[in-house]
Amino acid sequence: MPIELRIQSGSRAGETVTFDKPVIAVGRHPMSDLQFDPRVDIDVSTRHGEIRQVDGQYVVVDSDSTNGTFVNGQRIPRGGSHEIRTGDVIGFGHHGPTVAVGRAQQTGPIAKPRVSTGERVAHAVRQQTRMLKIAMTLGVVVLAGVGGALYWMGHREAAESAAKLRAATEAYEETSKRLEARLAATNDTGLINNLTRQRDSLVAVAQSARGAQAVVVQQALRRHEDLTRAIDDMNLPAVRAANNAAVALIHADAGGVRIEATGFGVTRAGGVITNRHVVIDSAGNHARHITVKFADTDVWHPAHIVRSLADADLALLQIDESGPFPAVKGVASTVTVPVGGTIASIGYPLGSDTPMDGLIARTTLTPGTVSKSIVDVLQIDSYATHGSSGSPVFDGQGNVIGVIYAGPKEAAGRIVYAVPSPHLVSLLNTR
Repeated sequence: MPIELRIQSGSRAGETVTFDKPVIAVGRHPMSDLQFDPRVDIDVSTRHGEIRQVDGQYVVVDSDSTNGTFVNGQRIPRGGSHEIRTGDVIGFGHHGPTVAVGRAQQTGPIAKPRVSTGERVAHAVRQQTRMLKIAMTLGVVVLAGVGGALYWMGHREAAESAAKLRAATEAYEETSKRLEARLAATNDTGLINNLTRQRDSLVAVAQSARGAQAVVVQQALRRHEDLTRAIDDMNLPAVRAANNAAVALIHADAGGVRIEATGFGVTRAGGVITNRHVVIDSAGNHARHITVKFADTDVWHPAHIVRSLADADLALLQIDESGPFPAVKGVASTVTVPVGGTIASIGYPLGSDTPMDGLIARTTLTPGTVSKSIVDVLQIDSYATHGSSGSPVFDGQGNVIGVIYAGPKEAAGRIVYAVPSPHLVSLLNTR
């Protein structure tokens, strides 16, 4: 029995695909039947889940996805399943793409034109007519009155839904544009462009949404507005202004292997924090040559290892030259940002492969949220890759609450691990 899936949001918004197979794999993996863009649809896991045909019905199954699977706005249990019917809307991730379920007569994944508003209205009218014929014994006059009342109520509800959708769209656009205006001071065009593309894509979907789709799009707009407002309230330009100068690009040569990473100044005398694995390899060999270049400068400073922690991926370096050097605003003694709270990291993802201003080091500012906070690991939904190791994670007050060190490969850089700041405080206080 074929199933039609109408993609409502995300990189493939507006597409309609039909499948007639017992198992439909969903995710960002290239082998997925319903594949989403690995660079744009970041809420979708690599192998997010499946849509399975069971006893003539379809169910959606969550494959322990990171950000969850939703049916009509309700999250199904992680690793669980939920029966889906025509008209249901499936969401892949908190803020990820949504897909409306339909029935189709054709088989195989083929593109179909979207059902027009006129066709949907005609179908609804046919359904109403069939019901009226069944109840004809109640009398033509009574039915006509009931039909008129239902039409008036449906028209009023549709108008109210459209008004709510317009209001949600306008609120999100206003919040998003206000954030972009504030971020203009950071000169981080990559971050601004990403926010602009996200906003334009969601607004385009909202403008064409109707019926049940409109309700789902409203929910997505509110979630994105809440996140955008949280980032705006954090005042990213202020966090960057207070700390950017202290974030340094690090070159280290350990065992003949050159490593590029991030570090940050913690003392005006030249104390710099980075990850232990940046300057000490797995065999315990210390880097023979370490240099540090602070943001917005083109000068390399030689440095050496002072000490490191055995139970946390942290190391303290000391610049060999005399200061003063820039330092971050402060280091938090505890992590007070709750799960779901907004954070920001500053560093050099991809190292010197990212655009630089000639020989001058230019940082990248990346906002995100806390997804897990335990004693030894601060997990954030953000972005990091090689070169990000040692990047400081900041709270809303501009204080360091963590130091990025790794992330699972299958997360494609969207799930990031950081050493919580209490370990950093312990390293700094060790003598």
